[in-house]
Amino acid sequence: MSNTSRTLCIPGFAALALIGAACGGSLAPSTELLTARNAYAQASTGEAAKLNPTGVHEAGEALQAAEAVHKDDSGSQREKNYAYIALRKSELAIAGASEALARQEQQRAEETYKTELEQRSDQATAASSQYAQQLSQTQRELQQNTQTLQQRQQELQEARLAADQAQAELRQADAVREEEGRLIISLSGVLFEPGGDTLSKLAERRLDTVARALAAYPDRPILVEGYTDAQGSDSTNQELSQRRADAVREYLEQRGVAPEQIRALGKGESNPVASNDTAEGRATNRRVEIIVDRAAGTENSRPSDNLRQGGPASTPSSSTDSRAVRELPSSARPDQSSMPRTSPPAEEPAPPRE
Repeated sequence: MSNTSRTLCIPGFAALALIGAACGGSLAPSTELLTARNAYAQASTGEAAKLNPTGVHEAGEALQAAEAVHKDDSGSQREKNYAYIALRKSELAIAGASEALARQEQQRAEETYKTELEQRSDQATAASSQYAQQLSQTQRELQQNTQTLQQRQQELQEARLAADQAQAELRQADAVREEEGRLIISLSGVLFEPGGDTLSKLAERRLDTVARALAAYPDRPILVEGYTDAQGSDSTNQELSQRRADAVREYLEQRGVAPEQIRALGKGESNPVASNDTAEGRATNRRVEIIVDRAAGTENSRPSDNLRQGGPASTPSSSTDSRAVRELPSSARPDQSSMPRTSPPAEEPAPPRE
């Protein structure tokens, strides 16, 4: 039989059950040939045709050879042998296709796994970079906060030293006393222009010292009380003392005392500390008292935090006041020239009392 007729007798093996009759064979095919036909049909119509076309082609050629033997020598051992070879070729084609499919699945799994690893690596790298940035930012903020804290501590230390020095100056001028746990700073002399409420340069310098001393009491209420001598009418003296107390309060606020911490009250000619019959006594009575109240929850008899019990104190122009004064810190004793203790002159004559 020619190759042409053999190819026509087996056109793709679409009708394997009738192949013997179509080619003119008179005997039924052997069981081995039928099995080979079925195996080839499975290989040629399944995944093997796509995944292992070479193997399927070789299986087809083997089955074609078995069909030729069946036509020439139907039922013989040669037919069975050729049919066995065709069966094995089809099985190998199917097995090769399964192996190729497995390799493809494995490759896809590996690629998927690799992609996931790359994504996770990218995510981990991004997270690590973000964490590094956050850590760097936190470290910068911590360093800045540390520097700010150190600067604040330095400022507080300097403020404490300035307060101690200012208190020492006031102590040297006998301008501080304590009554029932309240710290009283008494200033007298030429504090204002005669008959007015404008602070003198001397008063401003002395109030600068007071402001530094008050920095030690940021949590205590402060009251500024203004006093006059007995010259002039009660109403005039009351109004003048209030204006002068307000002037002192405003100046201390400009020097750093919190507005909500301090208030002013005019006391007029009340509570004189010296005789109004003499010019010196009237000058002493024309005074401003800055009262630092007790700390919250402090008993009346408890000393102030920044002072220790000391000797007697008096107003700037009198040393006869026997009330107890707390010892101020003994740091840096400055020249007393900035806190004069000489008796100041009296104000200009006031109008007759009403």
